Amino acid sequence: MSVPVSVLSRSTVLKAVLGPLAALVLIAILNSGIIPPYQVYSVGIAAVYTVLVLSVGLLAGWAGIWSIAHPALFALGAYFAAYGSTHGWSLEAVVLGAVGCAAALGAFLGGAGARFSMLYVALLTLAFTMVSLEVMGQWTSVTGGDQGIPMEKLDSALGLGTLASAGTAAQYIAVGVAGLALSVAALARPSALRMRLVAAKSHPMAARSIGIAPEAQSALAFAVSAAFAALAGVLLALVVGFVSPDPFSLALAISLIAACVFGGAGTLIGAVVGGAYLTWAPAAAEGVGVPQPILQGVVLIAALLFLPGGTVPALARLARRLLRRPATALPAPAEPFTDAVRPVPAPAPTTPELLRLDGVGVTFGGLKALEGASMSVRAGETVAIIGPNGAGKTTLLNVLSGLVGGGRVEGCVQYSGTHLLKTRATARRRLGVGRTFQHAETFAELTVMENVLCTRRRVTPQQRADAIELLESIGLGHVADRLPDELPFGLHKRLDLARALASEPELLVLDEPFGGLDASERTLLARQIVRQQERGTAVVIIDHVLDDLFAVAHRVVAFDFGSPVGEGDPGTILDDPRVRSSYLGEGGARGELPPRDGTERPAVRLDGVGHAYGGVTALRGIDLTVPLGSVVGVVGANGAGKSTLGHILHGTLPPTRGGRTAAQGLRTALVPEGRALFKTLSLRENLEVAAYAAGIKGAALRARLDATSEWLPPRLRERMDVAAAGLSGGEQQILAVARALMARPDLLIVDEPALGLSPAMVDEVYGRLGRLARDGMTVVLLEQSLGRAASACHEVVVLHEGAVAVQGEPADTGFLARAEQAYFDGRDDAAVAAVQA
Repeated sequence: MSVPVSVLSRSTVLKAVLGPLAALVLIAILNSGIIPPYQVYSVGIAAVYTVLVLSVGLLAGWAGIWSIAHPALFALGAYFAAYGSTHGWSLEAVVLGAVGCAAALGAFLGGAGARFSMLYVALLTLAFTMVSLEVMGQWTSVTGGDQGIPMEKLDSALGLGTLASAGTAAQYIAVGVAGLALSVAALARPSALRMRLVAAKSHPMAARSIGIAPEAQSALAFAVSAAFAALAGVLLALVVGFVSPDPFSLALAISLIAACVFGGAGTLIGAVVGGAYLTWAPAAAEGVGVPQPILQGVVLIAALLFLPGGTVPALARLARRLLRRPATALPAPAEPFTDAVRPVPAPAPTTPELLRLDGVGVTFGGLKALEGASMSVRAGETVAIIGPNGAGKTTLLNVLSGLVGGGRVEGCVQYSGTHLLKTRATARRRLGVGRTFQHAETFAELTVMENVLCTRRRVTPQQRADAIELLESIGLGHVADRLPDELPFGLHKRLDLARALASEPELLVLDEPFGGLDASERTLLARQIVRQQERGTAVVIIDHVLDDLFAVAHRVVAFDFGSPVGEGDPGTILDDPRVRSSYLGEGGARGELPPRDGTERPAVRLDGVGHAYGGVTALRGIDLTVPLGSVVGVVGANGAGKSTLGHILHGTLPPTRGGRTAAQGLRTALVPEGRALFKTLSLRENLEVAAYAAGIKGAALRARLDATSEWLPPRLRERMDVAAAGLSGGEQQILAVARALMARPDLLIVDEPALGLSPAMVDEVYGRLGRLARDGMTVVLLEQSLGRAASACHEVVVLHEGAVAVQGEPADTGFLARAEQAYFDGRDDAAVAAVQA
C-alpha cells in the first residue's frame, strides 16, 4: 500500500476540523433557545470538564502517567482567573499566567515523577494536591478561604471586548475552547510529540537508544497536560462566576480517573464522553435515588469488566466487527536477492579508528560482567563479537550504547574523538551510534512507520518520504501502517534494524540480529549489513549463528568470562585453542557415572517434536529418548533450542508438533536458566515455597526440608535464615537445585548449571549433580560446554538451530570430533559418509 507523504493526512485534517465545527453547531443550537437555560449552563460545564478530562486522558494514554494532581492544577486556573478579575488583569494575562504557572508545576511533577514507579508518581501527585488544597484554604487574602472569591469582568488587552462571567457568552466560549482543544489534540496525534511520548512510555530503554529521554518526555507531557487543566480552570471560573474550594477536592481526582477510564484514556471522543459523565452523573444518581459515589463505582466497575479500554474503544471495536471485511494476509514483497553474500573488502590498516576501547570493565555489585576489554573498530569495518552465554558480549554493547543500568563502568571508550563514557545514552544517537536489540524491542503502540519517525523531534514531509524509502529498501514498505504485533518475527527484526538505520549511523551496534530467522531472512539481513559496509558504516555485531556472522565479518573478537580471549579473521578464529575451549569447555577425565541397567526403559520420549513461538521456530523434528537412571547432556550454542527442549521434557510446555510420552507416575523438576530464586526470601523459605507448590505440608514438609538440607553443603545449612540474595552465584545454583529436589523428582532437568560460575564452583555444582545421578536420579543437563557435558553424561545430544545435529556416547571413538564440528556448523560429515557408503 502507499503511504501519504504529507505530514497531515486528509483524515487528520478532517478530524481536526470536526471539533471546532461541532462546537459551532452546538453554540448555534444553544443560541436558538431550543435548550432550557439551566441545560445551557450544564453544557458549558460539560465543555469545561471535556477539556479537563482530555488533559488527564491524553497524559495517561500517551505518556502512561495517571495523575492525582489535576484538581490542584484545575483550581490554579480558576483562582488565577478570579483573582485577576478583581485586580484589573486582562483576559490574556489571566490565561497566559495560569497556563504558564501550571505548565511549570507540571514539568516539575513530570520530571520528578519519571524517576519513580507508577505507585510513587501517584503518591507524589496526591501529596501535591493535598498541599495545594491546604494552601487554598489558608491563603485567604488571595483565595477567600472557605468563603471563596467572586469573578468579575475581564477586559481584553487586545481590544476584543469585555467578558462577563456567569453569562451565556462564557458558556459559548467554553464550548468553543473545548472544540479547539479537541482540534489541537487531533493535530498532535500524528506528530513526533505523540510518537516520542508513546515510545518513552512503551519501552524506556529502547527509547533511550534512539535519543529519547523518558524523563524529559514525562516532564513535557505533564507540562502540556497541566496547561490544559489550568485553562479548564479559567473556563470554570468564567462559567460559574464564583470560585471556592469545594469543586477541587480529592473526590474530583477519583472522578477524573473514573471518567477517563469510562470514556477511554487517550481517545478524543472519550474525553467528550468523560466530560458529560462528570457533568450529569450527580443528576443521574439523584434520579435513581442512590448516592453519587455508589453510582460512579458501579459504572466504573461495569466499564472495567465489560468495556475494557473504555466505552468509546469498545464501541469502536464492536463497529469494526459488524462492518468487518474478510481478513487479508500480509502481502509479501518480492525478495530480490538470490546470490551469495559477499562483504566489501576490509578497510586498509591505515584507515583511522572510529572506536577504541581500553581496559573497559563493568561491575554489578560483586559480579564482574566485563573486565579488561580492549579492542578497536575502523570506519567501514565489521567486527563480530563471539563467545558463550555469559561471556560479557551484550554488556559490551550496552557500554557502547549507554544502557548499562546499575553497573559501574571503568576504562576508556573513544568514539570519533569523543569520550563516549561521559556522554549520556540519549546523546549517543546524535553522535551517530545506532543500536538493535536481541529481542527486537519495538514500540508496540506505534505503527511500523511511526517506529521509524519517532527517532525525529519533528516530522517534515521530507523526513516522512525518507522513512518510506528506508522501509521500502528493507522490505517493510508493504506493512508501514501495521502495528509490530501484527508482523511475523522476521519482519519484526527488520523493523528494529530500520529504526536503528533511520538516522544513518556511523557506528551500528547489532545484538543477535540473525537469531530466530530462517535461511532466507538471514540472507536478507546479511545483505543489509553489506549495504552499510558500502556506505562506510562501522558495525559491531554479536550472534551465535556463526556461519552467517562470519559471512559478513571482517574481523572476529572472542570473549569469555568478560574478557577477550582471541582475535582473528573469520576463517581462522575457531582454530584458536582458547576460543574453542571457551565454547566447548575442557573435556578432562570422565567422572564416575552410575552404570546403566541395560534395559533402556524410557523416562521421557519425544517423537517428531517441534515448537514455534509466533513466527520463530525453536525446535524441528526432535526424536529423543531419556532412559531411566541415565545422565543425558543436551549441548548447543545460545539460541539452539536447549531451554525450549528442557521445558518440553519437563512437561510445562506442550510442543506445537509431535508428541511427548513419559513413564507412568514420573515426577519431574526443572532448574531454569538464571535460577529464578526468590531473592528476598531466605534459603528455608525458598525450599518451603517449592514444597507448598508440590502440595507438601505439615510433618511431611518438615521431614522433606530436613532431608533436603542435608544435601546442602555445611556453609549453606548454617545460613538457612539468610536471604537468597546474599549468596554467591554458585551457592544460589546449589540452592536452586535443592529447591527442585523438594518435590522428590525422578527426572531432574538443569538448564545452564555452570552459567556465571567460577571453575571451582562449577566443579562443586557438577559434583553434587553427579551424586544425585549415583543415587538413581535421571538427570538432563542443558549445557553450552561440550567438554563439561562429555565428562558428566552417559549420552550427549548436540542441537544446532533447533535440530539434533549429532547424538552419541562420549566414550565412543570419534564422537567428540563429530560433536565439535556439529556444534559450530550443524554438520555430521561422518554420519553422511556412512550413509553414502
